[in-house]
Amino acid sequence: MRKMIKENAKSALRARYWPIVGLELVAGALVGGFSGLSTSISKGDVSDLQEFFGGNSAANQKVLGIVMAIAALAAVVAVLYAFLFGNVISVGISGVRLKAYRREAFGFNDLFSGLKQYGRCVGTMALQTLFIMLGFFCFFVPGIIVALGLFEVPYLLADDPSVSGMAAIRRSWENMRGYKGKLFVLGLSFIGWLVLTALTFGILGIFYTGPYIALAEAGFYHEKHAETAAETPVVEA
Repeated sequence: MRKMIKENAKSALRARYWPIVGLELVAGALVGGFSGLSTSISKGDVSDLQEFFGGNSAANQKVLGIVMAIAALAAVVAVLYAFLFGNVISVGISGVRLKAYRREAFGFNDLFSGLKQYGRCVGTMALQTLFIMLGFFCFFVPGIIVALGLFEVPYLLADDPSVSGMAAIRRSWENMRGYKGKLFVLGLSFIGWLVLTALTFGILGIFYTGPYIALAEAGFYHEKHAETAAETPVVEA
């Protein structure tokens, strides 16, 4: 199944290359751009700032305090932004990837499809993040297992508007039983591409590797459900 998924992902990317890459860039900027900038500001080294302002005079310390307060505020804003808006875009881009893989029509407005069920998307994605964080707090391996188990959450939210938040989390965990290892191996199969991306200072990731991997992950969701449906026996009335 892995080879088929990767071939289908490549084919889907070739079919509508620029629309897919463009929407991935927009989604990445909306989800991670502002958050990354705020986080980088909030992680400024205090000693570097002290050296920059020179000395420990009261005036310099006051300026340093203001700068650190701004950095802390930026961190809070970044968290709120990711929670209130970034989660919605994450669901939207998951839906775009599914449509692209399935060769269905998609457009810019699909990025904001999560706004139609705002509370459901924001709350569910926040819970997914919380559960994954708790897994990593336990240890690295449990964190990976939880992340793999909840992989389907944004796809379920985008693919089935009728599913509730907690139902999406429970369904993802149930659906991924027996498939976590397959998803992990799929991710490992892109190591070569990731090395090439690093050698190009991330440029290849923007214009090929990132969209390719994203479509392959969407393909994993689609093909897994198609496989499960084919294996489910039909009960005659």
